[in-house]
Amino acid sequence: MKRFIILIISILCFTQAFSEEHLKFLGFPIDGTVNEYASKLMSKGFYISPDNEYASKGLRVMEGPFLGNTESFGLHYDTDTKIMYSVVFCHSFFKVEEAKELYDKLESLLHEKHNEATYESPLVGSFVSSCSFQSNKGIITLIIIERDYDYQVKMSYTDRINYIPVYKKNHQKNLDDM
Repeated sequence: MKRFIILIISILCFTQAFSEEHLKFLGFPIDGTVNEYASKLMSKGFYISPDNEYASKGLRVMEGPFLGNTESFGLHYDTDTKIMYSVVFCHSFFKVEEAKELYDKLESLLHEKHNEATYESPLVGSFVSSCSFQSNKGIITLIIIERDYDYQVKMSYTDRINYIPVYKKNHQKNLDDM
């Protein structure tokens, strides 16, 4: 009987460990390679941005429809495995009022869509406005940054499952450098 109970508990733990879900952006789980994710976005009308030519390793820049406009997005991926772990949206404004208007709209939509997530505002840092939505799938951050006479609204979706190995690898590289 003991073995049977241990077997049942083991099966439940095993099932739970492999049933974790990835954070989704635009309806697609942030999972797989950057090429696979980019292909999914292309099915929604996205294309590789001309700015991609200047992107650093680990970043692919794409443009496509978002909230009624054509916007740019950064797809962050592990340079070794090419596995996606984050999607970042950024839009610049000359006036803080315009940036705040988009920020408020995005924050409201995030509250509505991710009502189960833990909400935190403001975040630590020198941001005009900031908040985050944390869940077991990952973290969504929304900020306004003032930079050289303009204001940037940045929203990032970071998948917990795929980011943890990248963080550990980078941390180990830093330790090795010490």
